[in-house]
Amino acid sequence: MTQLRLSVLALLTGAISGAGVALFMALIGLITRQLWGDPVVEGLERQIPLVWSITICGGIGLVLSQLHRAGDHTLLPELPETIADLREPDHAPPRDNRRAILGAALAQIGGGSIGPEALMTRLAALISQRILRGRDHELKFVAAAGSLGLFGFPLLGGAVVQTRQRRDLIARWIPGALGGLAGFAAFHGINEASGGSLQRMAYSWPSNLGEDLGTLSSGALAGVVGWGLGWLLLRWRTLLERRQLLAHWCWWPALTGLLLGITMHWLPLVPFAGEEQLRPLLEGAGGTSAFLLIISALVKLVLVGLCLETGWRGGIFFPLFLIACAVGVGLHDLWPGLGSLGSWCGGITGAIYLTVLRSPLVALILGLGLLQGHGATGVVVGVAMAWLITHRSPPGDGPPRAQQTPDSPGCPEPQW
Repeated sequence: MTQLRLSVLALLTGAISGAGVALFMALIGLITRQLWGDPVVEGLERQIPLVWSITICGGIGLVLSQLHRAGDHTLLPELPETIADLREPDHAPPRDNRRAILGAALAQIGGGSIGPEALMTRLAALISQRILRGRDHELKFVAAAGSLGLFGFPLLGGAVVQTRQRRDLIARWIPGALGGLAGFAAFHGINEASGGSLQRMAYSWPSNLGEDLGTLSSGALAGVVGWGLGWLLLRWRTLLERRQLLAHWCWWPALTGLLLGITMHWLPLVPFAGEEQLRPLLEGAGGTSAFLLIISALVKLVLVGLCLETGWRGGIFFPLFLIACAVGVGLHDLWPGLGSLGSWCGGITGAIYLTVLRSPLVALILGLGLLQGHGATGVVVGVAMAWLITHRSPPGDGPPRAQQTPDSPGCPEPQW
């Protein structure tokens, strides 16, 4: 196969995969808005009716309990697991992709505190496999890179799926990533994934030495806070993994759904990935107090870990971003004279991504891209602060992956 044919095949593979993912995510977004309404999805509804939230979240939790009672092979792989499957397909564990994708879609619709990127990347990989049918293993990486390019950051895919082996950049990476981005953009998928943009928000640039020092100081403090939030999430997930919740009791998804329904009644920022909630949060449309914002962020962090370990599978990019911005807005409201809103949000965002993902490049791309350039100095300072704290830790592609547990076809009593 010539280099030109490889490039064309990569471009088509990325475009078709991106278009397919865009349509699927648009359908999920449409159902979600019809079920919950725009104010709930955007975090503007002060008090969601308790009966409604418990019924929907608990009901979807019951469905997830039935979908996943056959064992771990029915769960959606997280992003590091999908990349590992692509790198070593011969050693990839068997997976029930239909149940995994259905369960992940229901988790998105039901208000789970998880992001869409794990589902998007898995869909792109599966579509590319159907197209290629084993003709070129490397092109499967193209679909994965392109699916992450769907967020509007073409470099993100290559940064996440990179390996130590040399890749053919011209023949595969560039056309594949651009194809995935083009296919997604053709169906307006970028706006669906990012919840719109922050381009309408006014930039706040330091104009004197005092503001420069304030930006650096707030960015450094935000870096420490972001590292602490990332550390809490990692420790929380490790604790839950050791307990192997689903292996001992198959009704954990239903219990998680009830907890989601109860918490979203009082804390509207807790449910969903957070992409639609971001702009209203940064514009102060919700009118939430600083302490309530910080409490909402901490509760969302707890539920992110619980969702991932109890069958509400998804990604962590957007939930962590919303958590970082909620804490950043809260701290800026408490200390309005120190730094800007962008420096607080940017510093926490960069630090929490660095701590959880352990990749400075991915943390910078995600932080700068999601904030649309706002708080760029804070992102850089936050990443640097978190790196100084964690640089001696073992490197890794992401948070600790769930331990493999035996399949559990039955439903034993809970073991605490």
